[in-house]
Amino acid sequence: MNTKKLVYSILSAVMFISGAVLLLYFFWANGYIDMPVPAQTEAEEGFTYPSLPSNIAPETSKSSGGSGAGTGEGTAETKQGSQFVNNINFDELKKTNNEIIGWIQMVSPEVNAPVLMSNKDDDFYLSHGSNKKYNKRGSFYIEKTYNTPDFNDPVTIIYGHRKADGSMFGSLQKTLEKIDINAQPQYVVIYLPNSTKIYHIIATIRHDSHHVLAYNNFSKQKEYDDFFNMVYSSKGSGVQLVEGEKPVFGDKILILSTCFKADRSNRYLVIAKELK
Repeated sequence: MNTKKLVYSILSAVMFISGAVLLLYFFWANGYIDMPVPAQTEAEEGFTYPSLPSNIAPETSKSSGGSGAGTGEGTAETKQGSQFVNNINFDELKKTNNEIIGWIQMVSPEVNAPVLMSNKDDDFYLSHGSNKKYNKRGSFYIEKTYNTPDFNDPVTIIYGHRKADGSMFGSLQKTLEKIDINAQPQYVVIYLPNSTKIYHIIATIRHDSHHVLAYNNFSKQKEYDDFFNMVYSSKGSGVQLVEGEKPVFGDKILILSTCFKADRSNRYLVIAKELK
């Protein structure tokens, strides 16, 4: 009888611990538990991440007149200051991998990594690092089927995993949900071999699993307008919209796409408009 009780107690303890571990893993995997976010520097063998400026908010000056006339605030004019000098040696990077097409930088969350585009398989960098070696973390990448490497399409989408340890786009949603992007403007900088593009984050939304670029021809004004009308009518979890910044046909848009927290069947989209 004592032996049976002992076995029962052991099995009960094992089941309890297993359940607790599974519950903890669920909350961790779906982003409910904050994890430390390691800086993405020298993360892969044989690949070095260059040092970039920590402050990427564009410098602004106040001008008289415009929509700010009479308010004492003026109109902000974007000035691409010295912090946007492109100091990335793409010639050296391409010796590591000639499919490195650019570099993405954000401050909140900290993102500082190459952007890739496979010439043969759009999904290659879903499971490979920037050195082309298998890596379950993958890389930030765009799809050759839908986008060009110069980021001059009406809408360009960068994909990245939402890793539970906070790497890649793992803390993108968690970080931006804590920031009022109307009160604290956020930016994405894309460094390219021959130019630098600065994007102002204007919206974050939850989106279904439909492929945005496959289902929308953004070179057609109606489809462009319909999509961003949908964006600016979004409500619910994960949604933030910057007032007065809804894109108009001709604006160049960058979208960061990753899994939605707690529902991997949906996407979390960060929508940013190129500053002119």
